[in-house]
Amino acid sequence: MDKEHISYLLGSKFPGLDSILIGCHADNGIVPHECCEYDIITLHDNNMPFIRDLTPKKGINLVRNNDNSYEILILSVQEFIENSNINYTKFIQFPSQVLKSNIVNYFIDKCNRYHKSFNFSLKTNIIRNICEITNLHSLLSSEIVDQKFIAFQLKMISLKTLKIIVQYYLNSEDRPSHLKFQINLVKQNENLKTREHIDLLLEYIGTDRANISTLARSEKSLRFLIRGEVMSKNSILLDKLDFFKKKSMYVDGVLLISNFILDRTFENNQFIKKYNKLLNLVTDIQTKEKITMLKEVNLLLEINKNLI
Repeated sequence: MDKEHISYLLGSKFPGLDSILIGCHADNGIVPHECCEYDIITLHDNNMPFIRDLTPKKGINLVRNNDNSYEILILSVQEFIENSNINYTKFIQFPSQVLKSNIVNYFIDKCNRYHKSFNFSLKTNIIRNICEITNLHSLLSSEIVDQKFIAFQLKMISLKTLKIIVQYYLNSEDRPSHLKFQINLVKQNENLKTREHIDLLLEYIGTDRANISTLARSEKSLRFLIRGEVMSKNSILLDKLDFFKKKSMYVDGVLLISNFILDRTFENNQFIKKYNKLLNLVTDIQTKEKITMLKEVNLLLEINKNLI
């Protein structure tokens, strides 16, 4: 990573603003793919005299320079502090003179708070998983079963459980573009039972069927799902899928698509029910017997309870 190049880019486009680099490019334990973007957060002070010039740029800015992509999120200090979706355990700082003379380093403060709340957030997500799994068990026990809806929910909970396992054992956030690498890292260092649980979760997610055909079909359905959106919004995702296909990294592609759908459908059952058929095509859901899904539900419940 060329820190001087990033400093020059930020200085030329957002002079005087303080920034950090997060994501895989800031993580020494990850080797970024050629397609990985540079995730940058830039802060401004509303009292700055030139902030009016930045108004059109506030929010996410996608900057492409040669073969590199930079996703730059511009926020006010207050927006940054209040945004609970911004969390990171590792970062690289690109300070301006403003931050150097500031008593409070908001970047370090937010990172420290995330570290302190990491285990609590992890347990909260595990308990949420257990509640969702229990609810699915009740749905499967009823006479009329919406198998397509439950099959999709099972796959998403399997992915959430897998991500929790990665976070639990690596004590760090999961990285969707590098999830396969992180999974293998956990498997190399943990006991047989943990490795068996990971293999079963991967089977439920469907990575054993990952090949060029399944990934291409999933991508085609995904493009149809997001067809009404501004394509630049999802250009990095689609670039990564092209990269994974060229490199025959089909499992990485399947996990990336599944993670994208998980983010889109989080706590949004209305969206799932409205687009259930299409979502099942995107995530390559296979038809399963009720007894098979009950078996998966029971095992998911066991895995999550063991993590508490």
